[in-house]
Amino acid sequence: MGIELVIIALAVLILGLTYYSVNKENEVNTKLRAIAHAVEELHREVYKLDKRVTQELEIITSLQETLPETARITNAKVDQDMSEMSVPIMEALGHIEGTFTAYKEKTENRLRYLEERIRNLSLPTSISGMDDEKVISRYNQGMEVDVIAKELRLSKPEVEFVLKINQLR
Repeated sequence: MGIELVIIALAVLILGLTYYSVNKENEVNTKLRAIAHAVEELHREVYKLDKRVTQELEIITSLQETLPETARITNAKVDQDMSEMSVPIMEALGHIEGTFTAYKEKTENRLRYLEERIRNLSLPTSISGMDDEKVISRYNQGMEVDVIAKELRLSKPEVEFVLKINQLR
């Protein structure tokens, strides 16, 4: 009966961790979709800017043939405007990339932590039966639960568990 409770508790714990992981993954996916949408919007803006710059370059090329000095001045202005327009876009993309990377690292760290916690879960050693006989014999000799636990290097709840299963306490 006790082993079944432990197994049920572990199953509930694993289900809880699975539920938590699925929820976190859904949150990550939602945020990734939002980031993807923002990047798509930025791509549209870049496309529009690229199209606009291409049109302006065509105009400049035609002006260069007729008015070389005006063309040089206009070219310098376009270069400056392009530089000014591209800086915020590049900064926004850098910020998005940094946010995504930080969130990805945070999620990976959480997963590693959960995996490590799951690996560290183990059944008490007294369930194996090897320590049961030692606990019972010492208890029958009149030793206290604290002393038995200390001597056998078990936790007090483990000793009480063995005694309870064997109906000695």
